[in-house]
Amino acid sequence: MSDLRPPFRRVVAIGAIGLFAAAALAAGVSSASAAPAAPTITSPLTDSSTVSTTISVSGTLDNFTDQDVTVRARLDDAVVASCVESVPYFQDTFSCDLTVPGPGKYEITATTVDLWEVDPDDATSGPSNAVTVLVGSTTQVEFTNYTDFSNVWATPSPTLEGVGPALGSVQIDMAYNLGDGAGEQTVTYCTISEVSPSGGWSCSGPPRPSWGYTYFIAYGTDVTGAPTAAGYDDEIGGDIVPPPPTTTLTLGLASVSITAQGAAETWLYTELYGVQTFEGDEYVYGSPVATCDADGDPPALTCSFTGLAPGIWNLYTVQDFSEMSTSSADDYVLIPETPAAFTAGVNANRTVTFSGTGTAGYTVSVLGPGNNTVCTVTLGASSNWQCTATLPTGTAQYRATQQATGFVATPPDDFGVLRSYNGLSAPTAPLSVTVPTAPAVVPPAPNVTAPTPLPWQLDGYDGSPLTPGQELTLSAQGLPVGTVIEVEIRSTPRLLGTTVVGDTGSFVLPVTVPHDLEPGQHTLVAIATPPGGVESIVSFPVTVIAATEPVSGDDAVEDSEAGAEPVTPISDGSVRGDVDRADFASPSAISDSIPTIDRIFRTPLLLLASGGLALAILLLVALPSELLNSTLASNSRRIGRWYSAIESSVERATEWFASVTRTRAIAAAILVVLTSLIFGFVDPNYGFDPVSVRMTVSLAIGLFIVTYVASWISGAIIDRVWSIETRVSLQPAALVFAVVGVIVARLLDFSPGFLIGLVIGLDLISRVGAPHRVRAILTNISVIVGLAVLAWVGYSVMAALSTGEPNAFELLVSDALIATTAEGLTAAVAALLPLGFLDGHEVFRRSKALWAGSFAIVATLFALIVMPTAAGDDVEIADIGFWMLVMAIYAAVTLTLWAVLHFTGGSTTDDDVDEPVEVASR
Repeated sequence: MSDLRPPFRRVVAIGAIGLFAAAALAAGVSSASAAPAAPTITSPLTDSSTVSTTISVSGTLDNFTDQDVTVRARLDDAVVASCVESVPYFQDTFSCDLTVPGPGKYEITATTVDLWEVDPDDATSGPSNAVTVLVGSTTQVEFTNYTDFSNVWATPSPTLEGVGPALGSVQIDMAYNLGDGAGEQTVTYCTISEVSPSGGWSCSGPPRPSWGYTYFIAYGTDVTGAPTAAGYDDEIGGDIVPPPPTTTLTLGLASVSITAQGAAETWLYTELYGVQTFEGDEYVYGSPVATCDADGDPPALTCSFTGLAPGIWNLYTVQDFSEMSTSSADDYVLIPETPAAFTAGVNANRTVTFSGTGTAGYTVSVLGPGNNTVCTVTLGASSNWQCTATLPTGTAQYRATQQATGFVATPPDDFGVLRSYNGLSAPTAPLSVTVPTAPAVVPPAPNVTAPTPLPWQLDGYDGSPLTPGQELTLSAQGLPVGTVIEVEIRSTPRLLGTTVVGDTGSFVLPVTVPHDLEPGQHTLVAIATPPGGVESIVSFPVTVIAATEPVSGDDAVEDSEAGAEPVTPISDGSVRGDVDRADFASPSAISDSIPTIDRIFRTPLLLLASGGLALAILLLVALPSELLNSTLASNSRRIGRWYSAIESSVERATEWFASVTRTRAIAAAILVVLTSLIFGFVDPNYGFDPVSVRMTVSLAIGLFIVTYVASWISGAIIDRVWSIETRVSLQPAALVFAVVGVIVARLLDFSPGFLIGLVIGLDLISRVGAPHRVRAILTNISVIVGLAVLAWVGYSVMAALSTGEPNAFELLVSDALIATTAEGLTAAVAALLPLGFLDGHEVFRRSKALWAGSFAIVATLFALIVMPTAAGDDVEIADIGFWMLVMAIYAAVTLTLWAVLHFTGGSTTDDDVDEPVEVASR
């Protein structure tokens, strides 16, 4: 036995090793044939919570081999952390620590890799069971949208926001005191069961309390259920303010009623204050003159305030919560003055027209029985008003009241909701009005719309010379039915015939040239007056020859073919045509160029038109001229050099002229003649002929009167009344302005054409103060205007007394009177313009009211006598629009120059110094 033991042991050992190797090989083949089993995570348990970012993960394995276990943490399906542990052969557990980036809900899984497996596709196991772990924070709760104790909330349930423990919970408590004796109370306002992973939260709770001071307390609990702080985390507070009370105002006669609604658990009241304004805009409040309290919960009030005096009233409505928080509404009412001079008149159609005075821009209403409105009118710029109403017959009482418009309160502080109301005044005393059953007979109201002349054409005259006793058949078409037609021959008007336009709108009127009509130049005039309209005149210049020198129609045609200019009517009523300029007794361009007194009285509308033109001259010429003048003065440094150069040149020319002429009489005569020659060119046919000679003499006479004679009379008055020495001055530089005036007159077809150019004036020799200078200026202008008006009266008397065609002497005198009138009034208007080199500037600086009154009188006379003649002897009001356009263009150019100088230059002072001044216009 002993001999066999060793070999047996070797055999057994070898066999065991072989069996072991076979088993190992079988095991290796088996493991290579399938992937390893998935690990099992045993810790932590799913849905566990922690505030640590390090998570210890452990589990078990089913494989007995060398392997690597990988543990992964996912957040929103993305791997954010992992750890790996190598497990040796025959060990069936694993553990490792994961470090996650921060709070969140993480899903944790594990996989293993068999290190003995040769094929990589079979080496890795599937994932283990998934474990969810909540990782939170211990961040304390803080309020972020409100951070102190002086907050104001307009709602009893404000939304609160803040930060806190991630994935933990937040509780907000509300502490308040209703002021009802119960003391401070605390309730849970809102809770957040799970704070977001970022730590943010927001919540709002029920509206308790309604209003007053409230503070909120925040408590936090982390994800594990542990408090984030001992006691509480954070506090904030503030006023919960009720919204403004709702107010509604009802306006009455010098009264106002208010209804207001407040919020629950508040005290509501209204106070009435009278408001005084200080320095135009500052509001001054006194003590309340009346108070009205509300009842109920929620409170509501209704109260009225009557008998309010004119002025501003403030209704201040306050909503108060236990004197802890308030809100308010601020209502302002303007009570106007009571209308004055309230009267009534019954019209023919049984309507009643009420009238009186009120405040410009306000609305006046007339109230009948029961305060029912019978008529209403809104005042414009004037304080006078009237309105007409159809009233029932009988006697009743009526009152008037007015309501403010456009009132906007401007208190210094806005205490709440601000509203403005246009209040009603107290009514006038009752006015008894009786409406008869039958309409009263009252003349119809005048037609305030000014009719305009008709444009029409007269047919039947071919322009050939006429003979006494010759018959003409005149006709026209397109006229209103019922138009009265009158045909005259002038200068001394003689009626040739009259007719009325029939239903066809046309007429045919045979007329006969008077047998005793003197040969010479006449005017054939046709006047059409439609029903309710004004005269519309068409005129022709005609030549009447003696009956012994008949001119047949064929001869007239031959004369026309030989070069005679045809005579045609002009739509504006004026006449144009050739005259025999070799005849000293033929009319010139200024003959009959201004209207007579009779003409103005026959056309009353000229008076209204002259007032409008005078206003236009003031607004479109005088005032823009003053703006430009003030700007030229303020830019004196910019334009001083060239202005001084011009002024020096003018002075040298004057001195040279005086030295050459040696005597002032000869110099004055030369200046008058030169100016008259220049003025003569207003006549397009002016030249070397008898008519031009007579016209020049007439112009010289008129110019001598309004310059030298006017200056002599003015100097005598000034010396006698104020003992101021004067002298007649020569102003040859004004010849330049005379040329400019004639050019403008020709361009505008302005018949008198004497716009500017008075070459003789009046100087004050001694130094006098501004008041005396102004008196001297106005005296000189008054004398010029007086002489011009006297000349106009003389011309009108001559025209009225004339019985036939005027002779050469009569035409000379008539033209001289016309020249005196036109030159004088034109010079006065030009002198009063407020330009620096004219006398009007001196008056304007001294007294703007005195200047405006003087300018209005002179401009009205100028517009009445001179301006309308620009269109001829029989001018119509329709032509005034042309002059409005001319003045508007002048105003536009002047204002443009003013704007350029004003906005690009500096300013200086135009002081009123006492220096010698020149009294006459240039």
